[in-house]
Amino acid sequence: MTDTRSKYGPLIGSIDEGTSSTRFLVFASKTAEVLTYHQVDVPHIIPKEGWFEQDPMLILHAVIETINVTCDNLHKLNINYEDIVATGITNQRETTILWDPTTGKPLYNALGN
Repeated sequence: MTDTRSKYGPLIGSIDEGTSSTRFLVFASKTAEVLTYHQVDVPHIIPKEGWFEQDPMLILHAVIETINVTCDNLHKLNINYEDIVATGITNQRETTILWDPTTGKPLYNALGN
């Protein structure tokens, strides 16, 4: 058993993709305490009144950044990020991303956005 697990129990990660930001949090399973997190703002695209969009590549990069920075924070706290045993994901529930099945590229560029 690592020092991290003996002190905090297995760690639980959480990716929180919201309407204005992305966060990655890490919890101690023994206490449900948030050990550390990182948050990145994600800009809005409002092509016309009543519409709300976000660039899916910016969301992806924000998720990667938040995970990397949070793991660096854990390292600085002498907590082993390899003890993260599960990660939950929350999102905006109505999020949809369309992509070209041949190229794998998002279709939002093809739509003029």
